[in-house]
Amino acid sequence: MKIGILSQWFDPEPGGGAIPGIYAREFARAGHDVSVLTGFPNYPDGNIYPGYKQRVRAVSHRHGVSLTRVPLFPNHNSSTTGRILNYASFAASAAAFGGAALRDVDGIWVYNSPITVSLPLLAHSRWGKTPYFLQVQDLWPDSLIGSGMFPGGGVGAVAAAAVSSLVRLTENRAGIIGVSSQSARELLLERNPRLRADRVISAPNPTDEAVFRPVDSLPPESVPDVPWKSSFTAMYVGAVGEVQGLDSVLDAAAALRSHRDIHFVIVGTGIAQPRLRARAAAEGLNNVTFVGRIDKALVPGYMATASVQLVCLAKRKFLEYTTPSKIASLLASRVPIIGQLSGDGARLIGDAGAGILAEPEDAESLAAAVLEMASLSGAQRLHYASDGRDYYDRNLSASVVASVVTTALESLQR
Repeated sequence: MKIGILSQWFDPEPGGGAIPGIYAREFARAGHDVSVLTGFPNYPDGNIYPGYKQRVRAVSHRHGVSLTRVPLFPNHNSSTTGRILNYASFAASAAAFGGAALRDVDGIWVYNSPITVSLPLLAHSRWGKTPYFLQVQDLWPDSLIGSGMFPGGGVGAVAAAAVSSLVRLTENRAGIIGVSSQSARELLLERNPRLRADRVISAPNPTDEAVFRPVDSLPPESVPDVPWKSSFTAMYVGAVGEVQGLDSVLDAAAALRSHRDIHFVIVGTGIAQPRLRARAAAEGLNNVTFVGRIDKALVPGYMATASVQLVCLAKRKFLEYTTPSKIASLLASRVPIIGQLSGDGARLIGDAGAGILAEPEDAESLAAAVLEMASLSGAQRLHYASDGRDYYDRNLSASVVASVVTTALESLQR
């Protein structure tokens, strides 16, 4: 098959932005012809990455994948206007300049975040005449409302209704819809009675297995010499935004200040990082270290310096239907996890047997989970880690989920 991929995000962007690249490589590895339409990398800082210069269309070929980039307004801060310009500019330029990338494909795999990607999707699929697999990553308009991007009152209600209509249109035109969890599937079917149940299938997020592999297999030179190695270290790696609810990590650090052998490390950047860093300094939290953004290739080495990895989300209803992409990366890395979240993400960690759960935005619950994990032997923590990796291999590996997508796309050709 000739498979088109449409996504605003793509390598070398991290986190959820890395997922389209994983699919592209797996499709190519399976012998398919792959053509990608995406933007210029700017997530999560909102700045175009070094080595990239925006132009109307940039085409390259690598690893059997044809990659077309179109320009956008780079932004990823707390400004509603900036985010809207970021999303809308990619949608407009992809619709106007990206048609060649998706011309004559047999099917399209599309990453539905942000929802504005629907404009080039509907344009280039000719309203679904070219079948497409809609990968539902976020719930819309819930994500916009929950993150505070929509205003309140009548204006917000009108905007939410417009987005909901666009969501329904995109879903109804899709050949197949992939979701990362059972509850997300149930919610989609409940909200859109026109969807047939057999068109909504499980397609969980894999990770970049060339990067995220068991940390105990890493060569010693890839593991940095850091000051927290001698402590029991709980590490968070990822986007540092408001929806991650990381204030509770600082609250837990304050509660455990007397435990001098316990340390917290936050690796990453985002709109909440300056505030959190300033708060930690003002409160004298010497048991918290901020590392900032690091190259994705360095992440496994940093993870290997910690005793347990944290997955955190704020306590918001729409986040209960969200499965952070980093969970798959942690499972593949064979590390024990403390999950401070609820809903689908918590269920995945529990089903994998990969760690301990804490209540979101509950510092007391997180502190108790850290103390419980710290009380375990190395062998007991390894048991969590190994169970998580086994679960990943069976259910979430790139080859497994890519096969689900290609099988679905092939069924649409008949």
